[in-house]
Amino acid sequence: MNIVYIVLYVITAVSGSTLLKFGSSEQVKTLFKIPFINMNISTTTFIGFLFYGISFILYTILLSKFDLSFISPLTVGLVYVLLMITAFVFFHEQFTVTKIIGISLILIGILIIVIKK
Repeated sequence: MNIVYIVLYVITAVSGSTLLKFGSSEQVKTLFKIPFINMNISTTTFIGFLFYGISFILYTILLSKFDLSFISPLTVGLVYVLLMITAFVFFHEQFTVTKIIGISLILIGILIIVIKK
Protein backbone atom coordinates (compact mmCIF):
# COMPACT_ATOMS: atom_id res chain seq x y z
CA MET A 1 0.00 0.00 0.00
CA ASN A 2 2.91 2.38 0.69
CA ILE A 3 3.98 2.24 -2.96
CA VAL A 4 0.50 3.48 -3.89
CA TYR A 5 1.05 6.58 -1.75
CA ILE A 6 4.39 7.21 -3.47
CA VAL A 7 2.88 6.86 -6.95
CA LEU A 8 -0.11 9.06 -6.06
CA TYR A 9 2.16 11.70 -4.58
CA VAL A 10 4.40 11.81 -7.64
CA ILE A 11 1.40 11.96 -10.01
CA THR A 12 -0.34 14.75 -8.07
CA ALA A 13 2.87 16.80 -7.65
CA VAL A 14 3.73 16.55 -11.35
CA SER A 15 0.13 17.23 -12.36
CA GLY A 16 -0.03 20.26 -10.05
CA SER A 17 3.08 21.84 -11.58
CA THR A 18 2.02 21.03 -15.12
CA LEU A 19 -1.48 22.46 -14.63
CA LEU A 20 -0.08 25.61 -13.03
CA LYS A 21 2.17 26.09 -16.05
CA PHE A 22 -0.73 25.50 -18.46
CA GLY A 23 -2.91 27.85 -16.43
CA SER A 24 -0.36 30.63 -16.61
CA SER A 25 -0.43 30.77 -20.40
CA GLU A 26 -2.03 33.78 -22.02
CA GLN A 27 -4.46 31.64 -24.04
CA VAL A 28 -6.30 30.37 -20.95
CA LYS A 29 -9.43 32.23 -19.84
CA THR A 30 -8.92 34.05 -16.53
CA LEU A 31 -11.47 33.49 -13.75
CA PHE A 32 -10.06 36.24 -11.55
CA LYS A 33 -6.86 38.17 -10.93
CA ILE A 34 -4.87 38.61 -7.72
CA PRO A 35 -3.91 42.26 -8.10
CA PHE A 36 -1.05 42.72 -5.62
CA ILE A 37 1.01 39.95 -7.26
CA ASN A 38 -0.47 40.41 -10.75
CA MET A 39 -1.45 36.73 -11.02
CA ASN A 40 -4.23 35.47 -13.25
CA ILE A 41 -6.17 32.50 -11.89
CA SER A 42 -7.84 30.24 -14.45
CA THR A 43 -9.77 27.02 -13.95
CA THR A 44 -6.62 25.14 -14.91
CA THR A 45 -4.57 27.06 -12.33
CA PHE A 46 -7.18 26.38 -9.66
CA ILE A 47 -7.13 22.63 -10.43
CA GLY A 48 -3.32 22.77 -10.27
CA PHE A 49 -3.57 24.25 -6.76
CA LEU A 50 -5.94 21.43 -5.79
CA PHE A 51 -3.47 18.82 -7.03
CA TYR A 52 -0.72 20.54 -5.03
CA GLY A 53 -2.92 20.41 -1.93
CA ILE A 54 -3.54 16.70 -2.43
CA SER A 55 0.18 16.10 -3.00
CA PHE A 56 0.96 17.94 0.25
CA ILE A 57 -1.40 15.64 2.17
CA LEU A 58 0.10 12.58 0.49
CA TYR A 59 3.64 13.77 1.26
CA THR A 60 2.68 14.18 4.91
CA ILE A 61 1.44 10.58 4.89
CA LEU A 62 4.69 9.45 3.26
CA LEU A 63 6.74 11.22 5.93
CA SER A 64 4.89 9.27 8.60
CA LYS A 65 5.56 5.93 6.87
CA PHE A 66 9.18 6.24 5.64
CA ASP A 67 12.52 7.58 6.83
CA LEU A 68 12.98 11.17 5.70
CA SER A 69 16.42 10.35 4.30
CA PHE A 70 14.77 7.76 2.02
CA ILE A 71 11.45 9.26 0.94
CA SER A 72 12.55 12.83 0.28
CA PRO A 73 15.32 12.09 -2.25
CA LEU A 74 13.20 9.38 -3.86
CA THR A 75 10.12 11.54 -4.41
CA VAL A 76 11.98 14.74 -5.27
CA GLY A 77 14.07 12.87 -7.83
CA LEU A 78 11.07 11.17 -9.42
CA VAL A 79 9.08 14.40 -9.56
CA TYR A 80 12.02 16.28 -11.07
CA VAL A 81 12.63 13.67 -13.78
CA LEU A 82 8.94 13.49 -14.70
CA LEU A 83 8.65 17.28 -14.79
CA MET A 84 11.56 17.49 -17.21
CA ILE A 85 9.85 14.94 -19.47
CA THR A 86 6.54 16.80 -19.13
CA ALA A 87 8.25 20.10 -19.98
CA PHE A 88 9.71 18.53 -23.11
CA VAL A 89 6.46 16.87 -24.26
CA PHE A 90 3.89 19.56 -23.43
CA PHE A 91 5.86 22.81 -23.43
CA HIS A 92 8.50 21.93 -26.03
CA GLU A 93 11.36 22.82 -23.70
CA GLN A 94 14.79 21.71 -24.84
CA PHE A 95 16.51 18.54 -23.70
CA THR A 96 20.18 19.46 -23.46
CA VAL A 97 23.13 17.18 -22.86
CA THR A 98 23.46 18.67 -19.38
CA LYS A 99 19.82 17.85 -18.57
CA ILE A 100 20.20 14.29 -19.87
CA ILE A 101 23.31 13.80 -17.73
CA GLY A 102 21.48 15.27 -14.73
CA ILE A 103 18.45 13.00 -15.22
CA SER A 104 20.76 10.01 -15.55
CA LEU A 105 22.54 10.86 -12.31
CA ILE A 106 19.22 11.38 -10.51
CA LEU A 107 17.93 8.01 -11.73
CA ILE A 108 21.18 6.30 -10.67
CA GLY A 109 20.85 7.94 -7.25
CA ILE A 110 17.24 6.78 -6.92
CA LEU A 111 18.27 3.23 -7.82
CA ILE A 112 21.05 3.26 -5.22
CA ILE A 113 18.64 4.53 -2.54
CA VAL A 114 15.97 1.95 -3.40
CA ILE A 115 18.41 -0.96 -3.67
CA LYS A 116 20.10 -0.01 -0.40
CA LYS A 117 16.74 0.13 1.40
